[in-house]
Amino acid sequence: MDTAITIVYPPAIDYRFMHQRPQQMMKAFAQAGANVVFINPADLYEQQEPVFYPFEELPNFVVIHRSVDFKPFVKGRLVFWCAVNQGWFIDCYDHDLAVFDSCDLAKGEFSAWKDVVPVMERKTQLTFASAEAIYREHAERGIATVLLPNGADFAHFKPAEKRLARPADLPDTDGRPLVGYYGAVSAWLDVELIYAAAERFDVVVIGASPLYNRDIRHRNVTVLPIKDYRELPAYLSWFDAALIPFLLTEMIEGCDPVKFYEYISAGKPVVASDMTELRKFRSLVYTANTATIADVTARAIAEDHPIRVRWRQKHAQRNSWLSRARVALAHIQMKLDLAKPSIR
Repeated sequence: MDTAITIVYPPAIDYRFMHQRPQQMMKAFAQAGANVVFINPADLYEQQEPVFYPFEELPNFVVIHRSVDFKPFVKGRLVFWCAVNQGWFIDCYDHDLAVFDSCDLAKGEFSAWKDVVPVMERKTQLTFASAEAIYREHAERGIATVLLPNGADFAHFKPAEKRLARPADLPDTDGRPLVGYYGAVSAWLDVELIYAAAERFDVVVIGASPLYNRDIRHRNVTVLPIKDYRELPAYLSWFDAALIPFLLTEMIEGCDPVKFYEYISAGKPVVASDMTELRKFRSLVYTANTATIADVTARAIAEDHPIRVRWRQKHAQRNSWLSRARVALAHIQMKLDLAKPSIR
């Protein structure tokens, strides 16, 4: 990087909660050479130390409790990387650039953000969109937007290509295939699709939490609580097929599922609803509905082969979080080059 940059992620999501795009992008920015400060609200999980460095190899990535002043950690130009609900932070502090990372369509479960999204467009100088539908919405309003899909934490999930130590709470299938899902057990989960798969297979659903906890009851479905990110590869390693069973709602039209990239990092066959964002990966995804999912899942398991495993993993490597961060940093650098430094 030509210029020292500090990227701050304002307090919005607990650092330890589900480890999604915000956590992944901040780590990738640090790997790409930026100085990174993740401000942790610690609403769901207590932060033991007010300041900690989650990765020994990345001294330029720090997680601080929201009560800690972030300013002493700033080096060089200051960039705020903001989600839709973080506009207040932009108003409170001087900075060189504010970025809007737009990750969800303001529809359905996220319709409350409908009036906030245009406000964020005005408050920020650069917008990234995680999916085509989100990109189009911004573009239709004349907002210069960069398409930046989600990515793969390949090194973290690749070990799941082989059976790891079996977690004690996984269901005993007595040698039968195990079909699995992990993620939010939320309103956009297609429970009927899960039930249809469970008519032929043992299914495990991982992710029940105080925030997301659908009532799922079927004799062949085991529901487990949310797991620490570090534990997920062990669970994934025992999936014979990995599910993305989402309802095809307006909101899901703009969903680029992170778990897809994680599943293929382990080389797992993926069976999913016919999601728009997954259609570009037709060679990597088995698409199903309630009428076909049992047969499609059986075919996905039967056709699995080391060559297919390597093919999936190759695509995961090509779509790494680090590659996304490098694209984003190039756009950030261009914006900074055109802007005058703020006085802080």
